[in-house]
Amino acid sequence: MELDPVWLLLLPALFALGWITARYDRGQQTREGQHVSDDVMHAMSDLLADDAQAATDRLLSAARSDPDAIELHRAVGNLYRQRGLIDRAIEVHEAALRHPQLQAADRLALMADLGRDYQAAGLFDRADAVLNELLANAGSDALANQARTLLMQIAQVTRNWNQAIDMVKALQQHGGEFHGHRAEQLLGHFYCELAEAAIARGDQSAALANLAQAEKTAAPGPTRRIAGLRARLTGGAAEVAKQPGTHVPAESTAASPKAAPVVSESQSACRVCGFRSRQTLWQCPGCHHWDSFEALR
Repeated sequence: MELDPVWLLLLPALFALGWITARYDRGQQTREGQHVSDDVMHAMSDLLADDAQAATDRLLSAARSDPDAIELHRAVGNLYRQRGLIDRAIEVHEAALRHPQLQAADRLALMADLGRDYQAAGLFDRADAVLNELLANAGSDALANQARTLLMQIAQVTRNWNQAIDMVKALQQHGGEFHGHRAEQLLGHFYCELAEAAIARGDQSAALANLAQAEKTAAPGPTRRIAGLRARLTGGAAEVAKQPGTHVPAESTAASPKAAPVVSESQSACRVCGFRSRQTLWQCPGCHHWDSFEALR
């Protein structure tokens, strides 16, 4: 078959057009990449200058210039959360999760970020759902332990002590960290919380069973608290009145006066966050650390 002479003229032009187009695309990518890089560098400078607003704006500009830069979207969302702009953090992270070509590792990291967003917003049902999905799909103990730690924190806020216990045991099994606490200390308090709830509803057998579990954690568990609860169950009401109380919501305190914290004339303060109270509390309502209150002199 003979080649039409017209094609002999068109083929070199087509090749030339393709070469020019490729050169243009590479140049455009380089310019966009330089723009993104400049924004990121300016954002770092703003952070060093303690200008979180400018840093966030710079990173958001860079993220918009490169929708595929998932790490930038994560950084913007996390900065929003740290600044207390939780709704914006959720918006950024949810949008990044909808990216059509999202890699599996990026998806899991974004789920952890979104779980923190939901937790900070008090959307505990959503946080629980996304973190349990992350836990089911995490490919490493490190990422799974992040989910377990967040689930344990949420369980304490929502007073789901059985879930909190499960997360502590899972973290122990998989080499997780407890950030200033000991596993025995947390388990002891969580079982004591279950015992407190059982006492409040008049279920002595359940209270004794949970105290037995608390005692199995051994030292350095909350031995003083365990002793106080045992005294309550065996009728030592006068001795119980001397024991520190546990922080419980106002509605729980009203329903169960025995669970109310002890009020004194002197103040105590949390050594972690500085929260002050005239009540001696087992858990700080500010930073949620256990056994952190010390008397002020």
